[in-house]
Amino acid sequence: MKKIKKTISKIISSLADCIVPTLPILIGAGMLKVIVIIFGPTVLNVLKEEMPTYAVLNFVADAGYYFMPIYVGISTAEVFKTNKYMGAFVGGMLLSPQFVELVDSGTKLSFLKISIASTSYGNQVLPSVIAVAIMSYIYNFLNKYVKGNLKALITPLVTILIMIPIAFCEIGPLGVLMSDALVDLIMKLKDLGAIGYGIMCAIIPFITIAGLGGANLSAMLILAASGCDPILFFSNVLYNNILGFVTLALYFKKKDSQTLAAAITSAIGGTSEPAIFGIVMKDIRALSALVIGDFVAGLYAGIMSVKTYAMASFGTFGIITTIGPDSSILHAGIAMVLGCVTGFIICFVTHKSTHE
Repeated sequence: MKKIKKTISKIISSLADCIVPTLPILIGAGMLKVIVIIFGPTVLNVLKEEMPTYAVLNFVADAGYYFMPIYVGISTAEVFKTNKYMGAFVGGMLLSPQFVELVDSGTKLSFLKISIASTSYGNQVLPSVIAVAIMSYIYNFLNKYVKGNLKALITPLVTILIMIPIAFCEIGPLGVLMSDALVDLIMKLKDLGAIGYGIMCAIIPFITIAGLGGANLSAMLILAASGCDPILFFSNVLYNNILGFVTLALYFKKKDSQTLAAAITSAIGGTSEPAIFGIVMKDIRALSALVIGDFVAGLYAGIMSVKTYAMASFGTFGIITTIGPDSSILHAGIAMVLGCVTGFIICFVTHKSTHE
């Protein structure tokens, strides 16, 4: 049992080490999203959707997340002590514009007659981390044992040729299987009532860590086809806000500016990656506080049948999506306060200040 715990701890620590160096990018992009939300049509309406400035701010902020496979490809290569430019290459091939275009068009792809999963890797962390970790062993082995003048040619070429089927034909299909299983699980949780709502909210941190945001969106679209989303969208709004308050509790203990920025980015901007990957994931007490707060909030939202009727940011202002004929923004607000207070108190009480 101790060995299993040690292995899990090492995996989580390694994953965090791969992502922490990208925090300035994530926080910068997240805070830019906060500016867009506050000054955009949702709040102050200073920046209107048709304005070029609004469009520029949006696509610049999106770039901070869409190219995550490249960013974490570099940091993962550094963690596994291999060539960081090869790490960037492996992350970049998952985002090749031609590949994305073929996937979007529904074209069936294969490599040496092995089927390639038609999936998108934009904004995802885990596929790139796994691929680059595997690549490090291949590249380092070849770099050590290939001798002579052809080393500079053979090592990168053979590495990439081996990585193509691993990345696209093995890691990709695994992600598709996990996404399909998650969509099925969400549909089952929807039928469990308030308990299902609570569980849904509580597992979202792990959905984010596993890089299954695509499945999250797919399920939202399926649920929205009925005219409202009875469980998933608001669970994400609750998760981001509760995560923000759990991270805020850590800020009051650590007095670290990066922690405060991550808290604001999550709660207001609706972007959880800086807080969950960089701070909470590697702290079991903070993660436990988050999960408990999520469950409490989700349970109340389920009891009161809180639904959403539109798509918006997962941040604080996402609460307005609960305005509709059979839902109540009042109960949505109570659920949010319950979860945020619960998560904050548990995290604050279970942590000591850094100066203590």
